[in-house]
Amino acid sequence: MNKIIRFSKARFYMIALTSLLIVAGFIATATQGGFNLGIDFQAGLSQRFQVAPVGLEVTYSGADQALLHVSGGVVRVEVREAEGTVSRTFPPGEYASLQQLASGIQELSGVQAQVTGDGTAAADTLVTGLGLPYELTDDPVYLNFRQTGTAAVEIQDIRRVLEDLGAVQVQQMGNPVNQEFLVRVEDTTGGQKDQLEARIAGLIEGEFGANTMVLKQSDYVGPRFSEALARQSALLTIVALLLILLYVWFRFRLGFAVSSISALAHDLLFMLAFIGAFQIEVNTATIAAILTIIGYSLNDTIVIFDRIRENVSIHKQSSFARVVDTSITQSLSRTLITSMTTLLAVTALFIFGTGMIRDFALNLIVGVVVGTYSSIFVASPVLVGWMKRAKKKLAKKLGKDYVEDHEVALEAAGTAETQAQPVSQAPRKELDVPEAQRKLKGKRKQRKK
Repeated sequence: MNKIIRFSKARFYMIALTSLLIVAGFIATATQGGFNLGIDFQAGLSQRFQVAPVGLEVTYSGADQALLHVSGGVVRVEVREAEGTVSRTFPPGEYASLQQLASGIQELSGVQAQVTGDGTAAADTLVTGLGLPYELTDDPVYLNFRQTGTAAVEIQDIRRVLEDLGAVQVQQMGNPVNQEFLVRVEDTTGGQKDQLEARIAGLIEGEFGANTMVLKQSDYVGPRFSEALARQSALLTIVALLLILLYVWFRFRLGFAVSSISALAHDLLFMLAFIGAFQIEVNTATIAAILTIIGYSLNDTIVIFDRIRENVSIHKQSSFARVVDTSITQSLSRTLITSMTTLLAVTALFIFGTGMIRDFALNLIVGVVVGTYSSIFVASPVLVGWMKRAKKKLAKKLGKDYVEDHEVALEAAGTAETQAQPVSQAPRKELDVPEAQRKLKGKRKQRKK
């Protein structure tokens, strides 16, 4: 027999502890200027770019159309003449250096390639951005090659260069040696996409050299769209909570539904306090993580509630608080195993992921821990309080004085069970967890006979 863990005795302390943490988290959020809203919920421009020196300048002086393709680091030049298309591929294995690559490109009629950097640099360090394929004309097309060795441009350099734009968020992407960054600039007035793009490019290239900024992604969200998205996200979360309330009410009773919603509200507030305190970016992935945690926490709570419903009919002589403690103890191993296996998978995402995936995994890690905690120390204690209130209300309706059951009275008085136990009752071994005896039906009942 396993021993009952008296979770209900610690319910007030645990709820007070998490309430204190939630309040501290929101205070920390307020002192840091509020939530770190991403481009999804804050009007402005989001750009991902790489700072890389120019290695080649490629031009075309012919009368036909010439295109330069780059796929998987392999350069291909295509000249569309009247007689047909002439195409030439330059794999890095055969054209290992910039000088060799430039010599190979110049073999095509009308195409010129000039090395502007170190001609011995490896050709497989080529980086590309938006605008592929490049159309070759008299105006040069610049091919950039990533920095090797130690990064010459660091994240603090980008912050310093862009500080004139106001509230700018800068994030390092991938290995620092690649010098790739994600920048978000707020646009409160709206309609400044082109101006912001030009301003960022001018500041970066003015500091680190002309044509050294390789733009990989550029997203702009207007004020109206960001407000609508924020409203829809809040509405989605509220609707999800209401549907959960109706489901649990239908599956169990109203007291169970209110208790489960209390636990989910606790999880939501704790997650928001954590995200705000540590200034984790709030974006659509954050909403997805919160909704995922709501579903995970609800699953844990439903498992415990289902066991409580079974044990209420089995242990009729025990107090409801005792039944709740028994049910949680019986479900504890299942709850912990499920949480640990989930944490293993999510922790792997956090360790090996980058950017938005890493933030998503971090939110899930915290959410899984908090969801497991709330199923034990929030949902069940609220249910105990609800049932106690319902008993008082019923006693008042019947015109009787409410008398707390044996276990609750002992806890309130702080006396030993042997001192307060009525004489007519035989001593009970309530510290042992009895096995749940399920009713056998159908074929199982026949086999039992």
